[in-house]
Amino acid sequence: MQNITRIYALSKRNVILRYKNSLVGFFWGFIKPAIYLLIFMVMFSQSFPSVTNYVLFASSGLILWFFFSNVTTQAVGSIVGSSGLIKAINIPAYFFPLSEVLSELFNLLLTIIVFLVMMYWFGIVYSAKLILIIPLVILFATFAYGLNLILCSINVFFRDIGIIWGTIQPALFYLSPIGYPETMIPDQYKLVIKANPIYYFIKVGRTVFYDNFPPSMHAWNVCIGISVITLGIGLFVYSRLKNQFISAI
Repeated sequence: MQNITRIYALSKRNVILRYKNSLVGFFWGFIKPAIYLLIFMVMFSQSFPSVTNYVLFASSGLILWFFFSNVTTQAVGSIVGSSGLIKAINIPAYFFPLSEVLSELFNLLLTIIVFLVMMYWFGIVYSAKLILIIPLVILFATFAYGLNLILCSINVFFRDIGIIWGTIQPALFYLSPIGYPETMIPDQYKLVIKANPIYYFIKVGRTVFYDNFPPSMHAWNVCIGISVITLGIGLFVYSRLKNQFISAI
């Protein structure tokens, strides 16, 4: 119970600090994907005639991408940045990347609500299938947390991991079919796109939001497998390195 209270307090602190003295508060979580959506509309909306509702198509991917981008960017330095708390009260280091995921889930929830209201005007179909976004978000958050454990654990010893990750992220963004349809990818490059784990979560989210269909069991199983494997690797890396954190930070 004490651990749950501590994680809640850290998550609440993250949300408060993120929007402290901010003019528009949590709406920043909506403004960023909205700006990208506007750019996509201007640049690409006429480039893909096969996409019948480009605004809905692009936004269904952007919402999930910015959750992933924000949570990994903030978490990569979370252990190093909280060294004072870790040393002072001996709080488990894994609390910090976990609290980043939970606080960003709160932002994602607010963003989804705003987008659902806005997307009504662009043709989103409200149906019971939209509830499938909940297990998708849980799986995506699990994947993100596993990756966070890997990144922030290694970052304790090699502080340029954050810079490297910031360099890799744009490549992952363009390797994910967010602003363009998957059908435009040449066959010889489809294997590269499918090697990107984010591709599968985006695809499931788009099936729910844009296609208004329940994803196939195969799609769910792939997302479950990616999430479980990444979390397992993250926990393994963390467990092997955690005893050296105090001396390294």
